[in-house]
Amino acid sequence: MRQNGFTLLEVLLAITVLGVVMAMLTLSLSATLRVVEATEKQEEVYSLAQIAMRRISEDLTAAVAAPEGIFVGRKNGLSDRRADTLEFTSQAHLVLNPEKQKPGVATIRYQLQADPDDERRLKLLRSDTLVLPGVDPVKGLSKDEGTDPAFLLADTLRAVQLSYFNREGQEFDSWRKGPSSGEEETLGELPAAVHCTLEFWLDPDKEISQSFSTRILVPAEAPGEH
Repeated sequence: MRQNGFTLLEVLLAITVLGVVMAMLTLSLSATLRVVEATEKQEEVYSLAQIAMRRISEDLTAAVAAPEGIFVGRKNGLSDRRADTLEFTSQAHLVLNPEKQKPGVATIRYQLQADPDDERRLKLLRSDTLVLPGVDPVKGLSKDEGTDPAFLLADTLRAVQLSYFNREGQEFDSWRKGPSSGEEETLGELPAAVHCTLEFWLDPDKEISQSFSTRILVPAEAPGEH
């Protein structure tokens, strides 16, 4: 009478085939998870870029061209990367608490600082100081209160680059309108446009980043002029 069963060779062959199939499934699943993770990271970066670009655009399109207004764009570097800063007078003052805050013209500042947890990553900060009697429009300092706190607009940045165009289409790395410090050229008017490039890290370890650019038109007339 014949006994049913598997030989040792058949068992080993089945285990080998099963191991190969499981390895292929694991590799496929790992690749899929990496793609999903990369897609989620890109979506997060796109969202951050969209929010930051919208805020910067709204601030610049409301820039004040009146004689008392200022507009100072500086070309800066941080760890061999562009970390440009911008300071200007705008009507885009954000009223977050109507009971304590009032609308009006404000001095808006954009500046960058390194993330204390990872110096490769930069944080873009925005401050918004209402222009009131007793406030220096250039320094943004009140005799009693000082500057308003800066709020985080975007993080995980690799670099921020700003360039400025005059009415003749000439491009500048920096711009100054307002009282001259003697250190920079005083152009004496608002730029016609500002080109803004935000570069975000996708993977700092692999040095993979994504850049977003936009060109923002700046008003040529002071409020109330026609």
